[in-house]
Amino acid sequence: MQKYVVRSTMTHGESAARRAADVIIILMLCAAAVFILFKLILVPVATNDPQVSALDSGELVIVDRVSKYFSEYAPGDIVRAKVGGSMNAYRVAAPQGSSVAVRGGRLYVNGGLMDDSAYAGGWQSDIDIGCEVPYGSLLLLPDDRSGVTELDSYVVPIGSIYGKLRFRIYPFSKFNMFI
Repeated sequence: MQKYVVRSTMTHGESAARRAADVIIILMLCAAAVFILFKLILVPVATNDPQVSALDSGELVIVDRVSKYFSEYAPGDIVRAKVGGSMNAYRVAAPQGSSVAVRGGRLYVNGGLMDDSAYAGGWQSDIDIGCEVPYGSLLLLPDDRSGVTELDSYVVPIGSIYGKLRFRIYPFSKFNMFI
């Protein structure tokens, strides 16, 4: 029985050049994937004057810009959004289509008491305000609510939300996932 041996028609130099070209193409594809991941999907952002008690100024967080197309925001989620002309981190207080009221220092959404005591506080005890959150908008509030005297300016269109905070990556000692 005769054995067949397959031999390359490329010389050793041509083969090395081909391997080098393959490595360059793979590196370029990896660089493109990293660029897409960290420029369009998971964007690193430095916090400046965050309105959320879990964050301090100067921390580096990762903002998920894609999940908004697959799931809805829920009360308690931390998002980066433009409220009143400034881009900051806020907490989702009420979803679209909700009726919101603040009475006696407590937040009520659709008539039910919202338990946000784990992260929010500072409502004025004598405050009595309310608003309707239209469809296509969310109510975003700071965690320190002592300066909030009306809710309408905190109702923002979902389109003005930059994304949901997923990770705090700097300082390294405070690494955290926001779920």
